[in-house]
Amino acid sequence: MVDPLVDGPLLENRPTRPNFDRLLLVSLALLCLVGLLMIYSASTLYSDRLYGSSWTLLKNQLMHLAVGLGLMGVVMRIPHPQWKELVPLLLVVCFVLMALVLVPKIGHDAGRGARRWLRVGGFSLQPVELVKIVLIVFVASTLDRKQNLMENFVRGVAPNFVVMGVFLVMLLAQPDFGSMVLITTSLLLMIFVGGARIRHVSASLAVMGVVGGYLVATQAYRLKRVLAFLDPWADRQNSGFQVVQSFLAFGNGGVLGQGIGASRQKMLFLPDAHTDFIMSIVAEETGLLGVTFVLTLLTVFLWRCFSIALACPDRFGRFMGFGLASCLTLQTLINLGVVTGMLPTKGLPMPFISYGGSSLVATLLMAGLLLSIGRHRPGAAPKGPPAPVSRPPAQTIRGRIVPDPLFKG
Repeated sequence: MVDPLVDGPLLENRPTRPNFDRLLLVSLALLCLVGLLMIYSASTLYSDRLYGSSWTLLKNQLMHLAVGLGLMGVVMRIPHPQWKELVPLLLVVCFVLMALVLVPKIGHDAGRGARRWLRVGGFSLQPVELVKIVLIVFVASTLDRKQNLMENFVRGVAPNFVVMGVFLVMLLAQPDFGSMVLITTSLLLMIFVGGARIRHVSASLAVMGVVGGYLVATQAYRLKRVLAFLDPWADRQNSGFQVVQSFLAFGNGGVLGQGIGASRQKMLFLPDAHTDFIMSIVAEETGLLGVTFVLTLLTVFLWRCFSIALACPDRFGRFMGFGLASCLTLQTLINLGVVTGMLPTKGLPMPFISYGGSSLVATLLMAGLLLSIGRHRPGAAPKGPPAPVSRPPAQTIRGRIVPDPLFKG
């Protein structure tokens, strides 16, 4: 038996074990479970008609969840400063993938002429999901290196816009306006927090607002979405159909909901019921209580994301964590705004809840990076079990020095 009076003073240099944010992990696990449940409930009829089995889409999501969790497990164990060294390589990889999407017969059409996917074996890859993460890492590294130059627009701020602009132009060519808005807003928040002057950020926002307005006005389908947002009931059988069906789903849910599996809107009335509009099905089947539960989980998860970022002692980790947390928060808010009619329709899924392999893997990668930031900050690793140490030639027992028989001298 170990005598604490004897061995206590000898326990030095205890090894550390990973100290990942448990609250973030628990909320993430619950969100993934809720997502699987609601995807199966919302997609059974659609999956059966499209694939001949009501389980196909759920199996696909489970496969991507396994891949995402595996990658998250790897990423969360890599010290986050190492990603700075990989930024140039990651930017090149993203550029190549985005270019391949635009190549006919390689890029996959997602509808309405939007070419956004690559087919890799049995997997479909949406490169913009990787671009989001890599641009956040790039801007974080730039803010870290040029912290003293951020008040200078040409030397501090402009280099970020040059690299951003290349990828935004490629997104416009797909086109993917929703992702453009999400990425631009997230990176502008990072640049503002990183020390850029308010007038520089304001001018950038004004220019991007003008460009965004022009892009909306020159594309009929985007203009219809804006008009449907202003008054969805004016054209409820056409441009306003999706939003109106979402309203009906929320109204049918009431306080307690219709019950899991009992949604009427998922019976091919609500388009994209298992993807972008899955929160409408959550509202219809679980009611106000279910939506409150999901939003509470999301709030806890995002709170821990920002807490990890703010607690990081090094600038790069702090900026990267803030960018990842901001991107996830904005995507959540935009999705909620769309399904409740508070924003024009955009094709952005709800993190962890909506069906979509690329989106799920990307959000799990973001979570892995945040867990890595939290794990590798100073003081994050608690003491682990005692490590075996060599005994000195003598021990102190109750004030008396007693030679150890295992040592000579």
